[in-house]
Amino acid sequence: MMHLRSSRFVGTVAAGMALTWASCGGAKEQVRQPNILLITVDTLRADHLEPYGYGRPTSPALAKFAEQSMVFEDAQSSAPWTLPSFASLMTGLPSAAHGCKTFYSSLAPSYTTLAEELLAGGYDTAAVVSHVFLGRPYGLHQGFVHFDDELVLEMTRSDEVISSPSVTAKGLAFLQAKADAAMDEERPWFLWLHYFDPHAVYQAHASQTPTFGDQRDLDLYDGEIAFTDSHIGRLLDGLDDLGLGEETVVVFTADHGEEFGDHGGRDHGHTLYQELLHQPLILRVPGVPAGRYSSMVRSIDVPATLLDLAMLPPAAESFGKSLRPVLHGGVELDLPPALAELDRNEYRNQIGIITNETKFLIDRRTNTPSLFYRDRDRLEKHNRAKGSPQDVAALRIELRDLFDDAIKVAATHTDRVDQELGAADLQDLNKTGYSGDE
Repeated sequence: MMHLRSSRFVGTVAAGMALTWASCGGAKEQVRQPNILLITVDTLRADHLEPYGYGRPTSPALAKFAEQSMVFEDAQSSAPWTLPSFASLMTGLPSAAHGCKTFYSSLAPSYTTLAEELLAGGYDTAAVVSHVFLGRPYGLHQGFVHFDDELVLEMTRSDEVISSPSVTAKGLAFLQAKADAAMDEERPWFLWLHYFDPHAVYQAHASQTPTFGDQRDLDLYDGEIAFTDSHIGRLLDGLDDLGLGEETVVVFTADHGEEFGDHGGRDHGHTLYQELLHQPLILRVPGVPAGRYSSMVRSIDVPATLLDLAMLPPAAESFGKSLRPVLHGGVELDLPPALAELDRNEYRNQIGIITNETKFLIDRRTNTPSLFYRDRDRLEKHNRAKGSPQDVAALRIELRDLFDDAIKVAATHTDRVDQELGAADLQDLNKTGYSGDE
């Protein structure tokens, strides 16, 4: 498909969500594809951000950004740790379909990523990543013309590395280059920036920590969020100062959350409870008014949405649905349940589905179900499975069918090869908070 482009993003999105034609001196020209900036933050609980009602000043920059954007209040991740979550974000597939489930996994080349779809659709593609699971061995670099994993090489001691300033600096350098070349290059661009700093080990920052204290991990965590937010704010200000904001779709999200004793545990990657799966999702689209959407959406819907906004067809295998119809409000999407999985080893092996009304989990070691009614138990403290046998039976079938559909996709990809990790690799992962999978 050939896309005719003007020199700027001149259209607005009408109530029917169809991109319009703009008139310029009597002639009509097609609106160009927007640039896309994807900002992700590691280990970031949605309920510790001001746009999601948090009472501490962790995120003034994101609060300002949210005032210009659509805030999705109930976005659900596909997994409670980085690799499978981002594999889903890049493919629109749940873990059972893309197969990135353990430290040894790698996304097979036969899968088509969001970056590959955008590259084929005329985009220049770039990424700056700062997590070991986003490095080249794990396969998520597919489709990026420019893939900067320099910061990944420093992650062997996360307690000594502060990377947010570098991520923003690299992002601003890319944006400056694009602004300088705007008159000579008609191609739109896709830039993914991943921030790592809220991840354990939580560090003190002189500019933020005094506001929150340093006696508890939770306080240090909030200070880390505020530190990262300040550098995201620099990035967003730079985008606008360079004149690129009005032609760029900006999406902000995270891979998963973090537990601070909510269900008796710490860190992440060990359960499928809300504190780990509820992720922020904020989308700013030029010409679209700000708003909030309260119904459940899924991380796998993000790539479908971005392809739709880029005027490109949906990915053939994706389980995701475009969220574009809700951007002007008044539209309620009928999405399938969110499929969540944890399959790192025999001790961390759970699966579940999430709807607006219910969350249903199964511990696959024991086949034990958990059922939460989300409208009256948002924090998932009261398991109602024993008293709701009919709901449990129906949800088991729904979960099985959705999982079977995912397995069918995985079966068509025969080029998956597990990585070989030695003792030193596992030790490095242990230092960054990933233990128990040796």
